Amino acid sequence: MSTENALRTKEDQFNDLYLATLHHPFKGQYEDKWQEEPFWAAVEVFKAQVKEIGYDDPLERLKSYSGRETFEKIRDNFKAGPPACLREGWTSPYTGEKINVLSALEAIHHIRGVKYEGKERIVILDFWATWCCPCIDLGLELSDLSEKHAGQVAVIGINNEGMIGRHPAMMGLEGVKEFIETKKENFRYSTYVDNVDEYVRDTIFRKTEYVAIPCIVLVVDNEVRFAGSGTKFKEHFNVALNELYPKEE
Repeated sequence: MSTENALRTKEDQFNDLYLATLHHPFKGQYEDKWQEEPFWAAVEVFKAQVKEIGYDDPLERLKSYSGRETFEKIRDNFKAGPPACLREGWTSPYTGEKINVLSALEAIHHIRGVKYEGKERIVILDFWATWCCPCIDLGLELSDLSEKHAGQVAVIGINNEGMIGRHPAMMGLEGVKEFIETKKENFRYSTYVDNVDEYVRDTIFRKTEYVAIPCIVLVVDNEVRFAGSGTKFKEHFNVALNELYPKEE
């Protein structure tokens, strides 16, 4: 095994242990459900486990993730719970707002697919970044949806490498183009890049108050019907599709 592969395996083992020992058992135990003693017992188990794979100080690796600089910070994050937008039953305050998609897109860079001209009554805005694996996976589903409902639905990908705080200079315009070329099957729909002026991130994405990607904003006749998780928009999409294009009995 090469040194690079050995390191990758070691890092994977560390990540698996963190998820199994600390993350999964405590991510849902926030606020009045929190129990202090089981957490600190799990910390000791985690320390012993990662030492066996070669990490004498697990915090050295955990520090690379914001909010995990100490076990106390990890505890505090779990205890506080996830942001409101990641909890069951949350609805974006952007729902019901009017939006001019065509005007917004004219302010950023079109790099792939058919340029949006405002003809489709249903628009799916897909906010994503190259470093987000779930975004790339969702792209495949959105590509199929775009082709299935061509002429009725416009699927528009909006890339911004700093969408949720990462440095926008991580990958420039040409870098995003090259990335998409390697993932052609996943991005068979209109794609724009918002990295330069971050116009759409500030005027649309942040108004959703959703703090993760992929983020979907579903627009029907210039009104936001849904904004949030890329895994939860389909129900709202199907309702809109049946309203505008009812199937014949």
